Amino acid sequence: MIHLVMLLHSVIAAGTFLAAKRLLDELPPWEVALARFTLAGVVFAGLLWHRRVRIPRQDLLGLAALGFVAVPLNQGFFLVGLSLSTPGHAALLYALTPIFVFLIARLRLGERATALKLLGIGVAFAGVTIVLLARGSVALGGSRRMLLGDLLILLAVVAWALFAVGGKRYAEKYGAVAATSAAIVAGTVLYLPVGLVLSDLSRFARLSALGWASLGYLVVLTSVVAYLLYYWALSRSEATRVAIWSNLQPVLTAFLAWAVYGERLTGPFLAGGAMVLAGVLLTERG
Repeated sequence: MIHLVMLLHSVIAAGTFLAAKRLLDELPPWEVALARFTLAGVVFAGLLWHRRVRIPRQDLLGLAALGFVAVPLNQGFFLVGLSLSTPGHAALLYALTPIFVFLIARLRLGERATALKLLGIGVAFAGVTIVLLARGSVALGGSRRMLLGDLLILLAVVAWALFAVGGKRYAEKYGAVAATSAAIVAGTVLYLPVGLVLSDLSRFARLSALGWASLGYLVVLTSVVAYLLYYWALSRSEATRVAIWSNLQPVLTAFLAWAVYGERLTGPFLAGGAMVLAGVLLTERG
């Protein structure tokens, strides 16, 4: 069951880079974050009210801290970085997620460092690199602007790893819905003053139909469904085993491009995709 959940999460996440980049063509990063998490926050607030889970003050503070990491930090770094860089570079950098999750989980949760797990992480990352190079999504060098964007995305990856590992015990204790909802609602509340000050709300009136569709994707699928799936898996498995599935995202994005746009699948891409799958299986067995 957990494998099907994480596969579905990877499919949803595969479209996140494309939807976010498309929306950033019409809105600056802080307005994308404001709209995305205000709407998602309303959904999560409704879920939290419906569940009526009693969370002690100490745990509420911990979840609020995770919300700050997830919304202002992770999404702030990600969206600003993506506006300066490319979806390909973002996908490659997010492929580092299992490495950071493993390191943090080993320090915080005492996860075991087996040889198969380490080998799987390395093989999967190498496979992602080959996939993106084969598609021409990643190029060496680039402008200072792109380098700054890549560094910000890397900080977003670290923030996401902290959110994933830090939220594991809350997901186990209160369930995925309550833990995710509390964290995202708190993070949204913390971001709202900054987002409102920086934003020009009149821009939303000029948003195109494709822009609204991209925002809808980010709100409903990425921010609600994918977040709930991720914390559900975290409550039932090791953080590293959950994180390694994120390396399937660039492969799935390429398959979507092949199916929808007819992009050619090259030999190096297929080899890289096989390496990613092998890395996921090795980490699972590890």
